[in-house]
Amino acid sequence: MKKRTLIIKNISHEGPGLISEILDHYDLNYDIIDLSKKVEFPEIDRYNLIIIMGGPDSVNDLSEKIISEKEYVKHALSKRIPIFGICLGIQLLADAYGGKVYKNPVEEIGFKQKTIWYTLNLAEAGLNDPILEGIKNNFIVFQLHNETFKLTKDLILLATGQYCRNQAIKIGEYNYGFQFHFELTEDLISNYFDFSPELVDHDIDKIANDFEQIKKNYLARGKKIFTNYLKIINFI
Repeated sequence: MKKRTLIIKNISHEGPGLISEILDHYDLNYDIIDLSKKVEFPEIDRYNLIIIMGGPDSVNDLSEKIISEKEYVKHALSKRIPIFGICLGIQLLADAYGGKVYKNPVEEIGFKQKTIWYTLNLAEAGLNDPILEGIKNNFIVFQLHNETFKLTKDLILLATGQYCRNQAIKIGEYNYGFQFHFELTEDLISNYFDFSPELVDHDIDKIANDFEQIKKNYLARGKKIFTNYLKIINFI
C-alpha cells in the first residue's frame, strides 16, 4: 500500500504550493482538508505523514478549531506519525512540546523588513541536518507571521532570523517545523495577495517585485527542502 499524506489547511488561501507539486511528481497520495470551512479530522491511522500549513489563528486561541487541532497533533505524535509544520504549523508543534507561543517583537511580512531582506542563518544543528542539505547559508525567505515560540529541550534549533530568532526546528527524528514559507509558487503568492488580511496595509506590488527578483532560486530551494524531507522519512 502506498504511503498517504494528510495536508491540513488552516485558511483556504494558504495551500501547499510546492509541496503538492512534489508529491504529485513522485506520485504520492495525499488528502487536503480545510479547517476554515469545517472542523473535522479524518481517521489518523490512514496517514503516514501530516503536513500543517499556516493561517491567521494563534495557538493560544480558545476556538473549537484550535483546541481540536492541538489534540489531533498530540494524537499524531503519540502514534509516531511524522508531522511537518509551516508557520502556524511550527507553532502547533512547539506548543505540543511545551514551547510557549507569544507575540514576536517584530511582525514579519513579505520578503523584507523595510529595505532589509529577511534572511536566515543555519544554526550548528542545521548545518548538519539532512533536511537542509544543499541549502546555502544566509538565504532569503518569505514571512507572514507576528508570533513566535520559546525553545524547550525537545526543540532543536536549525535556523535563525534577525527579527525572529526561531525559524526552523527539528523534534525527534522525523518532525520538522518552519516559521517561514519555503513552499511558495506564483499561484500561491497570488492567493496571498488576494486574500491575506495580513497584507492589507502592505505594498503588494513591492512584494511581487521582490519575489520576481529571487524567484528562480527561491523555487529551487523550496523544492530541495521538501524533497530532502521525503527522503528522510523514506517516502522516496
